[in-house]
Amino acid sequence: MGIQLVDESLFSSVDPVALRGSACAACAAHVFPAQGSCPMCAGTEVEPVALPSSGTVWSWTTQHIAPKPPYRTDEFAPFSIGYVDLGPIIVEGWLVGKTEWVIGEPVRLVLAKAWTQDSEPVFTYGFESAS
Repeated sequence: MGIQLVDESLFSSVDPVALRGSACAACAAHVFPAQGSCPMCAGTEVEPVALPSSGTVWSWTTQHIAPKPPYRTDEFAPFSIGYVDLGPIIVEGWLVGKTEWVIGEPVRLVLAKAWTQDSEPVFTYGFESAS
């Protein structure tokens, strides 16, 4: 059995982990998750792109309220969430592996366990410290 993902459309690949975004041919804006048109200029010539797998913490906080579905609340524990600057785009995601973060801290993309379903882990994306 393969890796179960919260949403396969978020990923370009899982080995190595890469997020699927889109880039506009007209204005070069990057979007995540990928879209069929550009929200910046309304251009329709967009290409799927694998986003960079490393960046820096742009901002972060600890979330003490369970996320909305499809996330399950029976396994909820407070978690760090942040914005990560990947260069062409800033992406929101879980920050995993520790509870305190520093703005500007280098991070890398990883698979992060979201919950367990039928005794198997279901993964989303997250970022761990690269330092």
